[in-house]
Amino acid sequence: MSKAIKYGANAAIFGGVGNAILNAINQLNEMKQNPDLKFSWKDFLIAGGKGAVVCGSAGWVVGTIADNNNANTKAIATVPILYSHINKIQLDKNDWKYQQLCQKADWLINKLKDEFGKELSTQPYKFGSTEMGTALRDNADIDICLPLRAKFFSSTEVMFFIVQEYLESLIGVNGIVRVRSQKKSIGVFFKIRGYEEKVDILPQRITAKRGNKHNGYLYVNNTGLFQKPSYTKTNPNLLKGVTLSQTQKNILILLKDWKIKESLSMSSHLLQNLILDAYKYNRNFIPRSFTKKLVMVFRHISENINTAFIRSIENSNNVLTDISAESKRLIAEACKKVVDEYEYQPNSILDILNK
Repeated sequence: MSKAIKYGANAAIFGGVGNAILNAINQLNEMKQNPDLKFSWKDFLIAGGKGAVVCGSAGWVVGTIADNNNANTKAIATVPILYSHINKIQLDKNDWKYQQLCQKADWLINKLKDEFGKELSTQPYKFGSTEMGTALRDNADIDICLPLRAKFFSSTEVMFFIVQEYLESLIGVNGIVRVRSQKKSIGVFFKIRGYEEKVDILPQRITAKRGNKHNGYLYVNNTGLFQKPSYTKTNPNLLKGVTLSQTQKNILILLKDWKIKESLSMSSHLLQNLILDAYKYNRNFIPRSFTKKLVMVFRHISENINTAFIRSIENSNNVLTDISAESKRLIAEACKKVVDEYEYQPNSILDILNK
């Protein structure tokens, strides 16, 4: 839609309603002073019409100027700029802080193997965005799954706090400054050259079943006023089987950065699955341009987030789209705005980089 039509229509509605309300207020004040007067619906409607014409015309003029400027705007090669931004925000695995954190994580894995040797179902392993290559530079944590045999722990909760207690005993060793209990994991914070960097340990109680080494339960540390601690079934190892193409990874990196800037409540895991869902839905109509692929994903999310039903691969009971209606509304509106602005002016896709 052109800005002339959009601005004109919006201004006409605003001006018409506003001027009609002012006329009504004036008439009511005059009626208080002179009780014999009657409310004139004719004057009310005429005032509304005048307001609509005046403001609508002004809006149309402003919109026409915007349309003219838009028509004369030279197209920008957006793909190189988008890729340049990806390189800027993506975690560089050669970054010295990340290299130091990797060494700390490897050391921590060895400590956990020493402490829980006989209780281990398999060796602790790294998983998540750092392993997938979609982590952002500014908030890259390393995730480690700690698979433990069920028979050594009376409950999933007991397992969680035994692991936490052990990790707390390491405070002060090899740069560990604090340990934090989180919803499903335990955050271990290392001080690296003045910076706090985090490794998340995910204790998993493996189901006591012959041959099973990966399916098990996590403790869910619910701390809300009306919530109680619980547990959930999971298999983090399956997440390693979810593969994204390099283009899809690049889209995910941009969307993770964008949703942080927009303060949208949606997990990176949900974003990943929405990207895959968008590709599946449009499988015969995937555009060639990276920019258009990105817009395709934005459009898919805006049109489907309210009705999509996506389960997590590691737990069929974990419905990733089970988020609040308000969160879905905000996500849909933010995505639609990106698509609408792109359709009006393709250069506007670069606005997602500069929020």
